[in-house]
Amino acid sequence: MNNKEFFIETLKDELPRFERVFKAIEAVPKNKHGHKHDPKSRTASELAGTIGAESGMIVTFLKTGKLDMLAVISPKWETVADIRKYFAKSMKTVLDTSSKMDQKKWNSKAKMSMGEKSEWESPRGKMAWAFLLDLIHHRGQLSTYIRPMGGKVPSIYGPSADSK
Repeated sequence: MNNKEFFIETLKDELPRFERVFKAIEAVPKNKHGHKHDPKSRTASELAGTIGAESGMIVTFLKTGKLDMLAVISPKWETVADIRKYFAKSMKTVLDTSSKMDQKKWNSKAKMSMGEKSEWESPRGKMAWAFLLDLIHHRGQLSTYIRPMGGKVPSIYGPSADSK
């Protein structure tokens, strides 16, 4: 299995975990979605939105080789369910795009910038992995919001105290 194939298999394996965390947040009354652990922290809705927005960013740089962070327009979501649906659609596009991409393109340079200022240059595949790992990190953060919001933490990599 090469790096691209491993990325695709890992992403397929991780997607149900994202679905469970999103659905656990959705199950909590909407008036609790403003929860945050600390004044400096994002709210649960904002953190879920970060995950959604990043999923669209992966699509952009995989398809074009470029991601201008100043040009990114995050969708305006009404609910966490809207974010979950956007994320699922974006990740399906990531899977389709990655699957159809040849090794040369997977290994070709991608560039992330802030307008004209280059912030990061890396092979597309390496950038895809970094974004996937960042999404997993944010999912972990979001999972810590569920119980304090009154919800039940789902199984992620094994049973939780709430899923037994």
